[in-house]
Amino acid sequence: MKPPMRRARQRRYLTGIDWIVAAMDRATRRSTGGSNASQIVIELDAPPDARRFSEGVAALAGRLPVLGGRPARAWNLAPYWRIPRRRADVPVESIRVEGTDEGPALTALANAPVGGRGSCLAFGLVTTADGRGFVAMRFDHRLFDAQGAELFLDLLRRKLDGEDVDDALAGISLSEPSHLNAWRRRYETGRLFMREVRALRSVAPVVFPRPTPLRGRAFRFRRMTFDADATAAIRARADREAGFLMFMPYVAAAAAGALHTVARGRALPGEEYVVSVSVGQRPPDAMQAEVFFNRLSFLLFRLPAGALDDRAALLGAIRGQMYEQVKSGFAAAAAESSMLMRIVPLSLFSRMLLWPMRGEFASFAFSCLQDGALSAERFMGHGVRNVVHMPLIPVPPGLGLVAHRFRDRMTATLCHLDGVLDEAEAATVEAEFRARLQGAAGRPEGEAHGAG
Repeated sequence: MKPPMRRARQRRYLTGIDWIVAAMDRATRRSTGGSNASQIVIELDAPPDARRFSEGVAALAGRLPVLGGRPARAWNLAPYWRIPRRRADVPVESIRVEGTDEGPALTALANAPVGGRGSCLAFGLVTTADGRGFVAMRFDHRLFDAQGAELFLDLLRRKLDGEDVDDALAGISLSEPSHLNAWRRRYETGRLFMREVRALRSVAPVVFPRPTPLRGRAFRFRRMTFDADATAAIRARADREAGFLMFMPYVAAAAAGALHTVARGRALPGEEYVVSVSVGQRPPDAMQAEVFFNRLSFLLFRLPAGALDDRAALLGAIRGQMYEQVKSGFAAAAAESSMLMRIVPLSLFSRMLLWPMRGEFASFAFSCLQDGALSAERFMGHGVRNVVHMPLIPVPPGLGLVAHRFRDRMTATLCHLDGVLDEAEAATVEAEFRARLQGAAGRPEGEAHGAG
């Protein structure tokens, strides 16, 4: 069977959201030399067979040349993903840890360049002295969003388990129109979006200063896990205090309040926190077809600094702004208007995104993946203990928190460029985050992972 990419005629046009993600990548490369990348880690109760894993990765990559693609621009000025005819070379690295702390090895992998020769993907297999195994997949966000990366990992799991994935591969969609039409409609929706953007010019945002020099700085991560009972209690409290199905706003409020504690301790100036929130947009019936590229929308929460210690006021502000942006079509307007901006060179567009807040993008980034696509109980015959996301937050802001539910347990990861927070401040963020989620005093019990 021919790979599904052959039917795409070696190109897939990029949407406006894809172009925003590419602009974030460009801004990060310009500031730190890194990229807009992320890592997903599967924790297993035993290490997988490295040879069989490498063979499975090579076999699947051979069917998906899109993994070796890169952005390009067509004669009509629409950007697209150029899909090569040759297969991608996806590296797999094996690491054995002498002790039982996998953190430094996983952090080093997350900060390593993504992929090999023309690849947007790389794997690391980590084995600890106590017999646990970790499968780390780091990926280029221009090709995958978090949910898409989980879908790809689940496809790999099925391949490694000997399942026939031909139908799944044939069902992957890599077609996208050029969207060079409906200019007037997109212009009108762009006016709505720009109204919100212009309003940010009057904001004095709270910003966590970034250290200098930025070039070559790595990211640090602090992982916060909650068992099934704690997660159930958090969900019940979210329903009670924020409203039914308001889990994301409840966790976002806890994250904002936790970071505010550090900002207040530093006496950072600013009147509001501007929070960039990414939300997955894959329809359930098209989940398996939309593995690649970014199916996201963005919300912007503006939270007065004075409301961060008032739980009811903070939840009310987040909930109200979310309702208002959904009602006004803000996210759809951002997606529509960004279609027009694709004709702008990426170097210029990446600077335009930072114009509203005078060189900043947000106070911090937040994402909540409530029901991941990767929920299998076993991987290559071994029990799956947890799934953790470790994103490199684009710079600016270089600071964010991502929450993820795997089956009945939640894990949150605090991610920051080295120097944005120190270890004591990261511990304070965790203590406050736990306290605000669980309604009790918190203390720093999480795993602080260095830059490797």
